[in-house]
Amino acid sequence: MQDKEFSNITASQYPHRMNYITRFLRGILSFSPQLGVIPCPARPEGISVLMRVKDEADCIKSSVESIKRIADEIIIVDNGSTDGTYKMLEEISSKENGLIKLWQKSDLNYCDLSNFALQNTSFRWMFKWDGDMVARTSGEYDIAKLRKRILALNPRRYYIVYLSFVNLAGDLSHQDPKEMVHIEEYVYTYSNSAHYIHPGRFEAVKFPKYYRVLFWYEPYSFHVNVKPARRMLLRYFWEDWMELKDFVKYPILDDYVKAKIQSEFGTTSWDEAQRINMQRIFSNYIPFDTDKFGPYPDLLKPHLNNPRYKLIYEKGKIVGRIES
Repeated sequence: MQDKEFSNITASQYPHRMNYITRFLRGILSFSPQLGVIPCPARPEGISVLMRVKDEADCIKSSVESIKRIADEIIIVDNGSTDGTYKMLEEISSKENGLIKLWQKSDLNYCDLSNFALQNTSFRWMFKWDGDMVARTSGEYDIAKLRKRILALNPRRYYIVYLSFVNLAGDLSHQDPKEMVHIEEYVYTYSNSAHYIHPGRFEAVKFPKYYRVLFWYEPYSFHVNVKPARRMLLRYFWEDWMELKDFVKYPILDDYVKAKIQSEFGTTSWDEAQRINMQRIFSNYIPFDTDKFGPYPDLLKPHLNNPRYKLIYEKGKIVGRIES
């Protein structure tokens, strides 16, 4: 199966983080293991799913259930959930006969959390997965087909595989037109040299130069970027807090929000700031188009019958959201 477009979304719409010259050079260097310049990947064949979660109770059961189809093990590290997520994970893992390895690490920052999860994996392939992602489990883009595709890659080379996820936002029936699809390096070959770093606003994986880069655009999974109002307010400030890196003055994101909420929203009330923030964000959202992106994953469909979040319209415009 070759890299390709899906539906009428073209490759040019994706924000590739790597130019073609860099990809070409990596492709040449990726033969280094076969030439004996560096050791070949040595771990057992299989896929380790890495999950870093916090307060994902809305989606966590569907997320874990969907990714089971691809995983030889699921490494889950909870970063201090307060909404019942960790209890749900304990119940899920108790029924999975060792498939899930679960920790709670509320004291770790985001990057250290990722590296902790990475250090506790066992297999050759890493699959970064979040608690608000839900994979397709049937049809043309069944996640099980992605497993076969990954395991068919040359076991004597190292790879970075960028995958695309369909983004839902606001509620399950809408999207942010600025990012209807997100692409990131979700799958990669394990090596002692690959690890998570925090270079700026975002976390990233630092890979050696001998990793070959692939872009696979097929929509195997959805990112359910549908959060409570408070989470959305925290997310508004999250990138600035991450880039600042002043964890002495602002140890947690809540501290940074408290310091900045007045200047940004003209109020010290979190409830009022949440309302203003949602009004700004939702106003330009558009309906999800099944003709363009295909059907919802099977495990999301039950949530459509009784959605917790629902955008509301007046005179054809989005004016707010009901949150039950």
